[in-house]
Amino acid sequence: MTDAEVENRENEAVLNAIQALLGLISQDMRAVAVRVEGDRVDLSFWVRSHTDEIDEDIDQAIFELDALYSEEHPLIESKVYEGWPDPTKLGVYGRMIYWAK
Repeated sequence: MTDAEVENRENEAVLNAIQALLGLISQDMRAVAVRVEGDRVDLSFWVRSHTDEIDEDIDQAIFELDALYSEEHPLIESKVYEGWPDPTKLGVYGRMIYWAK
């Protein structure tokens, strides 16, 4: 896969994730990142506290994200962390698409 194809795949995942998260970012959500590795999309969520409502919102976001892929459906995985992302490791997380003030 060329660098341009990798960048296009990542751009598509980021745009789809942003659209899938519309209306699902609660006050308990602190940050969200998207990372693409091959045929897998990793979503990382940082929250104030890990609750059932957060899990429901994440499940809904994954469902919406999968629906936005028309032909190929990558494996979509999520991780939830309590607290804030480490600013010194932003490159490891992928692209940050949301960061609460």
